[in-house]
Amino acid sequence: MADLVLDYALLHSLAGSLRDLKSKIEFDVETGSRRSVVTSDGTVVDSGQVGNSALYGTLSAFFAACHTPFKDSMELLDELANTFESIAKAYFDLDADIAGKVNLDRLRASISGWQSDTAAYEHYLDLKDREITFQYYDQDGNLVDGSVPVWSGDPVPEPGDPPTSIDGTSPVGSNNTTAVLDDDGNVISETTKVTSGDGLTYTETTEFTYRDTDDDGEIDVVDYTTTITHSDGMEERIERKTNDDGSFVVTSTTDDGTTTSTVTPTEDGGSHQVTVDHEGETTTTDIVVTGPDTGTKTVVGPDGTKTYTGNPTTGEWTLVSEE
Repeated sequence: MADLVLDYALLHSLAGSLRDLKSKIEFDVETGSRRSVVTSDGTVVDSGQVGNSALYGTLSAFFAACHTPFKDSMELLDELANTFESIAKAYFDLDADIAGKVNLDRLRASISGWQSDTAAYEHYLDLKDREITFQYYDQDGNLVDGSVPVWSGDPVPEPGDPPTSIDGTSPVGSNNTTAVLDDDGNVISETTKVTSGDGLTYTETTEFTYRDTDDDGEIDVVDYTTTITHSDGMEERIERKTNDDGSFVVTSTTDDGTTTSTVTPTEDGGSHQVTVDHEGETTTTDIVVTGPDTGTKTVVGPDGTKTYTGNPTTGEWTLVSEE
């Protein structure tokens, strides 16, 4: 089966064309959809100006018959344009979100490479001027001093400044991710901006906080606050906060309200999640690990119960039953 390809840029352009068409013909439609006989500039014509009562009656009947379909045509153009635009924006936002995550992963990989290069350069600086000294007897039996350099390879180039920006690949438009790093090379904030090339724009900014909860010198908790401006202008704020017991709360706030998910890890490596959406409806999700890379997921919500099997590590699930 062929892959489904949706050209959201074309849909967005088509929506604009439909609105442009409406604006061009709206006067003529308004003029022609009146129940009285009118001229092209909207002036009402009486039977005396037509000169023939039978012809005037026929024209009146024509204009009366056109009234409803002409009015409906304007509404249908609006509905079609709105449908095309909503689909285009929904899929554009989805692609933009994926593009931002891919960019951030690529940027993190570049930063990791820079950190490795920096460590190698610092190691080189530490060794390049060092020597190992020793004593030996020369051919005449005299005890003399000798030395050999510790670093015997080629000089290691200085890595320069860390990478803080990366451009994504797009068939149309552009996408770019920039980051701010702390002294340890961790990303403390990143901003992704994606444009479609025909007016759609998506912006996502995330602030990260890092914690070492067990004081072992390693980061084990990463929380974040993300602000997203969608292509339709709606702003969404997503915040994750981790509690001392390892559970965490993710809160998503939009113009529609707030949705809160509380996730509690279980001893088997699974989790128990309770989500309350902006309408107050509750959904629980339980993931149970049954073996290496295998498990079950049970979702109980307002629409019933769904059971899945799959891989808890990768998040790939297959629906097996629904009640």
